[in-house]
Order: sequence, then structure tokens, then C-alpha cells
Amino acid sequence: MRALLLATSVLLAAACGGKAVRPEGAPSRVVVVGASVVQKPAPRGLTGDVFGSEEPRDVVAREGAEALRTRGYEVLGVELTGGPAPSVEQSAALARQYGADAAVVLVLTRLDVSAVQPLGRAEVQLEWMMVGPDGRVLSSDERRSATSQNLYRARTDWRSHVRQAVIQAVRELP
Repeated sequence: MRALLLATSVLLAAACGGKAVRPEGAPSRVVVVGASVVQKPAPRGLTGDVFGSEEPRDVVAREGAEALRTRGYEVLGVELTGGPAPSVEQSAALARQYGADAAVVLVLTRLDVSAVQPLGRAEVQLEWMMVGPDGRVLSSDERRSATSQNLYRARTDWRSHVRQAVIQAVRELP
């Protein structure tokens, strides 16, 4: 039984891989800003009908905050923007307003769910940046990823694919 527990722990640690925790010297207190230029996909299946009221920016912000907490960041607040991503100056102002070390801006720029039901795949494109309260961009990048999941919910609900892409993006932040 102990061997099974040990093996499971090792496999779990290996699966989490990459930057599992916040690096030494990186900002520790952040505010998360979620934005999306993507329209909400039409609900598909029972899961989509039940949870269909959520906007993409809500999912990006919530999942981003959770992924940052998992990495050891203290999330002081979560903001949503109705349109395009906030500018560097607006992000810095949010960091100052919350008394944060940085603002983490996550923007969903593309979501193609045409292959979700037949293949369990979606194409997700995210842009992100980390901005200090002084207006200095600490990190920025863009990621286009094809997510693939075999669970029933993933084949009927776009949120699991956005969640996977956000977690991958947050792992690349300092």
C-alpha cells in the first residue's frame, strides 16, 4: 500500500512538472485581470445548457486566479474587462489600486471549438502580461495551443479547454 502511495505521489509530482511554484524574487501579491475578445460559444449538450451563462472572460479570470494561487501567489483581487485587454498604464493603475506587486492580465484572443464534439479538441489562443505598479512589463507572451481532453464534459463544454490553456500560460509566468 505504501509503494502505491509513493508511486502515485511521484507520478503526480511529475505530471505537475514545470514551474510548480512561484520563483524566488518574483512578485508575490497580484491582481488578476481577465479579458476576452471571443464571443461566448453556443451551449452544447446538457453540461453546456446547465453552465451556459458564463462568459469566456469569467472563466479566464477565475481559472487564472486559481492557477496563480496554486503556484504560491497571493491573489488580492480579480477584475473583468468587457472589451479588449487593458493597456499597460491601466494594468499598472490596477496594481497600485490593489496594493499589488503586479497585475496579471490574461486575454482570450481565439477559441475554435469546431472539433470539440467529434475529437475532444479545441484551439485556444491566449495573450498575457505581468505589469508592475510602476508600469514596467515584467513578462508578456502569447500562446496558441490545441487542447485535447477525452472526458465527456470536455467534449460538450469549452470551459475545460480554456482552463487547460490558462494553466499552461500561468506556468510560464515568473
